[in-house]
Amino acid sequence: MMKKLSLISLILYLVIISCSKPQMDLAVTFSDDAKLEVGGPFVGAEFHHSYMVPQRISFFYPIANSIDQSRDFWKRDTSFVSRWHLKIGNDDPRELKESSVFDLMPHTVSFQKEYEKFSIVTDYGFCKNKPAMVVKILITNQSGNTEKFQFSSRYINSIRTCHSFKTLNTGKSEVFNNSVITVFDEKDADFAAVFIANAGDLPEEIQLHKTSSNLIYEKMLKTNESLEIIQVIGSSKQDESKEIISYLLTNYQAEVDEFDQFVKAQALERSIMQTHSSQTDHSVAYAKAVMAANAHYLDGEIVPMPCPAEYNFYFTHDVQVTDLAAVNFDLPRVKQDLDYILRHADENHIIPHAYYWRDGKYITEYADSDNWNNFWLVQLAAKYYRHSNDIEFMEKLYPCVTKSLESSLLTLEDDNLMWSNRPDWWDIGHNYGPRTYMTVLAIKSMRDYVYISTVLDKNPQLVKKYKNMADAMQTALVEKLWNENMQYLVNYHNDGSLDEHYYIGSLLAVCYGLLDVDKSQKLIQTATEKMVDPEVGIYNAFPMDFEKWGDFMGFVGNEAGAKYYYFNGGIWPQGNAWYALALMANGDRQKAAEFIENTMSLNGILKGPNGQPAYYEVRNANRDNPTEYGSVDKPQFLWAAAWYLNALYNLHFIIENTWNLMLSPYLLENQKECRASLSIANKNVDYLISGENSLSTVSSILFDGKPQYSLVIPIENHPDKSIVVRTGKVKYPYLESCNAILQKIEWTENQITMDFSAYQSHENEVVITAPKMPESVMLDNQIITNWTIDNNGDFVKIKINFTHDNKIAYLAVKF
Repeated sequence: MMKKLSLISLILYLVIISCSKPQMDLAVTFSDDAKLEVGGPFVGAEFHHSYMVPQRISFFYPIANSIDQSRDFWKRDTSFVSRWHLKIGNDDPRELKESSVFDLMPHTVSFQKEYEKFSIVTDYGFCKNKPAMVVKILITNQSGNTEKFQFSSRYINSIRTCHSFKTLNTGKSEVFNNSVITVFDEKDADFAAVFIANAGDLPEEIQLHKTSSNLIYEKMLKTNESLEIIQVIGSSKQDESKEIISYLLTNYQAEVDEFDQFVKAQALERSIMQTHSSQTDHSVAYAKAVMAANAHYLDGEIVPMPCPAEYNFYFTHDVQVTDLAAVNFDLPRVKQDLDYILRHADENHIIPHAYYWRDGKYITEYADSDNWNNFWLVQLAAKYYRHSNDIEFMEKLYPCVTKSLESSLLTLEDDNLMWSNRPDWWDIGHNYGPRTYMTVLAIKSMRDYVYISTVLDKNPQLVKKYKNMADAMQTALVEKLWNENMQYLVNYHNDGSLDEHYYIGSLLAVCYGLLDVDKSQKLIQTATEKMVDPEVGIYNAFPMDFEKWGDFMGFVGNEAGAKYYYFNGGIWPQGNAWYALALMANGDRQKAAEFIENTMSLNGILKGPNGQPAYYEVRNANRDNPTEYGSVDKPQFLWAAAWYLNALYNLHFIIENTWNLMLSPYLLENQKECRASLSIANKNVDYLISGENSLSTVSSILFDGKPQYSLVIPIENHPDKSIVVRTGKVKYPYLESCNAILQKIEWTENQITMDFSAYQSHENEVVITAPKMPESVMLDNQIITNWTIDNNGDFVKIKINFTHDNKIAYLAVKF
């Protein structure tokens, strides 16, 4: 009995220890020059050169006004929203704007700076439910003497309007309850009020000027005593500003804490990914925190936004490519985002490209036919269904999905290629010609539409039409856009001349399996040789000479960017992701893993040239200039974080073809196991991989603790709670892949039976991995012999090709 009690006690102890494991610290400490953006649902702040005084404060309520004195986007690091000065005793005042050490999370930052006579710590936090941020400034006397400390913070009284960025200098300021309220009576600003409230040591004096408000704080401090200033800065409607201030003076900390808890829960609790690399696991959690924090108020809703402070309008593209990752672990988010797109489509089901406030009203820009959003909607909708089996919502999506594909194909020309004004994935350029990127997206989207229509049993005529069109376009892609001299998929200009640039969009042809093995390998090899810098990633385009092509390609001014920057050869996160996904599709997962870690993870970016904590929009690739090389812009970018997560899910856990979600377990060298949440049938399932490293075969599969015989997730007998896959030597047969919807799979009496669904005349290829040859194969209760064997020594791969005579096909393989 004593032994049993001891065992029980030990188990309870281990459970307690496991449950009390300290939460991962998301914060990154950094002491070098950096750009920062942090924010919450209602306010965001932008900093440069690690200064603790922001260059921009962005408000999103009631509309997206901002405080910003910059006059040149590329020189926006030279102006400040406020000037801070500190005077100690009889010393001259000194301005506080030096670079500082900081601790950064996507939703908060703490700056620390030590001086000879004092130290200063400045924390920025953001409210969850009220339109404000909280700035805590703690100044501590370290002079060794009792001194009078006087701190002044002078804020400008002007704001910039949303989108048009017009300066309004017409603010009228008043003092209320030791707070400054400045109102703007212009419709373009939605008659907003900006306020600065004081919840800590109160100002000794508040000076109101026409163009600024100066808050002056004074306190006699003994050594190690502090002046604690707490400024609650926000924006509201004029008639509610005093009520909001009164509430926040008491509840500001609860608001900040609530938002902090929300972001950390999204990053660390709602879903998991555990790779048993502390650096990777931190990078994953930080990426999820970015996805949680980068959402702002817009017209009555909190919606995903590209970054905390610099963008103040909704982009459908940014949401959709982000959700290509989120669909793996956060289906409610994806459904909410898709529903938002549906609600903002017009009466003809044309989806929005962007939504924002400008010049006194909300404006929707709709996606025209030459717009990649149409294709991304189709692809995201298909992914959503593969993970959710949500027929009811797919019925709602279907009219917009249909219209998006129909609209896009208006630029399909007689050569069976998609033509576009833009050269690649960009949103600039006006030279209409055949494009690889849009052709690849169209092929993939048509096949996804065929899948969606088959699931919903709709539009059988369109199913066959689009199937044939996609096949014809794939043929044209290879015959007309593959350039043997360049060993790459290329574009042509409107005048018929070859565009001799290499673009990252061509990589998607490999990711989607549109090229044969030989051309896939050649394209990747060309990209590696011409475009990849292993320290920072893959160039957006090569060569970097678009400054010479402005008039010919229809660029406006220098919008393509300087050499090695922005579109002109800069490093973009989706390019890095597409290169990594192409490597995986080509069977080189180890190289993909190394590339992801070096160029896409937060840890890798930190360690790289001019590294800083940043899931960035764009990174400079100029290896010849050490001050530029590796530097970033827009350092907290929504879809940069998402593409990183997308790449990791594909590296370790899953692959998808048109028809199914499939497990694709992979462990790196010295990686004992890997675990993640995976969305299946509208639930998050715990998915664990263990076994032998770098092996592509599987020794066992468990769904909810019971043996399973399929890496393809079936519709009917899918896992509800858990998946456990062990890599290793093949011990029993299992379904590896198929090109039709797997409805059900069972193993009985040494036989795998599978039910598939597709449209009539669909061509299906089924691949089964087994330790031995099968005895027989039956299709719809008839023996068939048109199957092949690939003998790998320790196991065989059985390939069975057949045409669906009916929508449902029954396949049985006996061993």
